[in-house]
Amino acid sequence: MQARTADGVTLHIERVPAVGARRAVVVCLHAMMTDGRYFRRFADALAREGCDVLVPDFRGHGRSSLRAGRDDWSFDDLVEFDLPAIIAATDCDPRELALLGHSLGGLVTTAALGIGAIPPPRLLLLPATSVWLLGPDGPLARRALMSLYRHVTAALGRAPIRALRIGSADEPATFVRQLTGWTRAARWTSLRGIDYLAAMRMITTRVIPFVGTTDKLCTPDDARGFAARFPNAAPLRIVGTRHGDALDPDHFTMFTRTELEPFWRELLHIVGEPSLPT
Repeated sequence: MQARTADGVTLHIERVPAVGARRAVVVCLHAMMTDGRYFRRFADALAREGCDVLVPDFRGHGRSSLRAGRDDWSFDDLVEFDLPAIIAATDCDPRELALLGHSLGGLVTTAALGIGAIPPPRLLLLPATSVWLLGPDGPLARRALMSLYRHVTAALGRAPIRALRIGSADEPATFVRQLTGWTRAARWTSLRGIDYLAAMRMITTRVIPFVGTTDKLCTPDDARGFAARFPNAAPLRIVGTRHGDALDPDHFTMFTRTELEPFWRELLHIVGEPSLPT
């Protein structure tokens, strides 16, 4: 499948069709510096249980394109152009959709819902989602990492993710400047000054947050603090051996290790509920 954005970008969407009668439609939105391929085992497992699963690649990632003559873009472009086009391409009533936004995907979905760029879905699943708003007194290691990310990207014109072998997609200068700017200013805003954090209060969709025990990019405290800003969020589900799971996942292994299939079925049960409490 493909989606065409209003500013002329073609997005690739992998569809994994439900086996048997369709119980739900789940859209899986990927993290930064990568693309949707890491959802493959997770998507296959959901499809075997009756979910149609759609796995898009944001612009400049995976098999999605960039606009002709432009290889730079911002976080706001994902919010205002990519996600609305993805939702339209599902050809479903948005109220039927469960949106699963992992890390960057969760931030894009949150921002888009907050400003009304997409209609409310049936359910929002938020794995490992938070935003680093550190300011000058934030943890030194995180501030140093974001400063390095900003300066290397400024020097090279892009974040050299593939060359460093830490991901499958380089990130462009405007996106990195915006991301690291949030860290420095301790404010999550659009380039035009829209306060995404304040807009979260407008989101009435039911939110299911969860995070891996050993996730260093989004710790349980990070995820809990972010989820607390939603008016209608369930308690944070921490995935790990202390909570009855087979292993202690990090930022990505929640979706790549088949030992966690019992947890995936737990999510499937939530997605497949005929009605959700408000």
